[in-house]
Amino acid sequence: MKIVSWNVRGLGDRKKRAVIKKVLKKCGAYIVMLQETKKMLIDRKLIGNIWGSKFREWICLPSIGSSGGILIVWNTKAVKVKESLLGSYTVSINCADSEGKEWWLTGVYGPNGSRERPLLWEELADLYGLCDPNWCIGGDFNITRFPSEKSNGGRFTRSMRVFNDFIRETHLCDPHLHNAGFTWSNMRENAILRRLDRFLFTPDWEELFPHVRQEALPKVTFDHCPILLDLKAKKWGPVPFKFENLWLKQQDFRGKFKKWWEEERQEGWEGFKFMKKLKAVKGKVKDWSKETSRDIVVKIKEVEDRIKELDSWEERGQLSQDRRQERA
Repeated sequence: MKIVSWNVRGLGDRKKRAVIKKVLKKCGAYIVMLQETKKMLIDRKLIGNIWGSKFREWICLPSIGSSGGILIVWNTKAVKVKESLLGSYTVSINCADSEGKEWWLTGVYGPNGSRERPLLWEELADLYGLCDPNWCIGGDFNITRFPSEKSNGGRFTRSMRVFNDFIRETHLCDPHLHNAGFTWSNMRENAILRRLDRFLFTPDWEELFPHVRQEALPKVTFDHCPILLDLKAKKWGPVPFKFENLWLKQQDFRGKFKKWWEEERQEGWEGFKFMKKLKAVKGKVKDWSKETSRDIVVKIKEVEDRIKELDSWEERGQLSQDRRQERA
């Protein structure tokens, strides 16, 4: 089970939705929480633009004009939602997975202004009373916990103190974030960075998922990193075969596939022959893909690694104008 939280800064742009869909497909998320959708209405067509599977349901908190908005989408084959709640700054769902585990998940988009933050903490305190003991909460809180979560440091503010008081009083765990020290950048020459996005969860929820790991994904297009919460222990074994759509764009693939299929001669009943041919052709497709597609996959991986490297330069305040242009 994987959960992704991401402030996407609007879902109106078609190219941006295509990027979101690609990232979510690659990481294999079963539940996705998007903040700042800037959408008053979410329909099935828009969900289809960002979610690869047809097995999907969703709940959303509409934006106020072009400001705010929260969306949670889930894979109905992996997650059953028994109940949902809409607040002013949150969306919550009561989940049950295929293993029978039940818990509450809350998506947050915190207010920017300090005057509204007390309303957020009141709303979350009410949810804690309802969702405890198995509660996970994640999103863009729009506030840091410590001065060290700001690239320019500063003092320990009252807003930080209230945030930490809430975490302490609700006994929430704040797990280590792998791959990044900050989750947001203003993307300017003299960059300001913050850790605004995170997951928090109760100790009982962590007992349900003892192998949980929080990781920052590459900041491929927006000013916020997607945050991945992986609930499963890593499996060390053969990688399953996956058909890549990019193969269909190769000029000679269709002809080769037809030739491979026709070359296979099997004996037996039709179902047996079909399965045998599939297995044989799969091996040829894998061999072919290693020769032709490997360069594309390697290049994509190299670019993502370079983005991570450039982000780390930015975190240290050493991102030059040339490197900034390279990242763009």
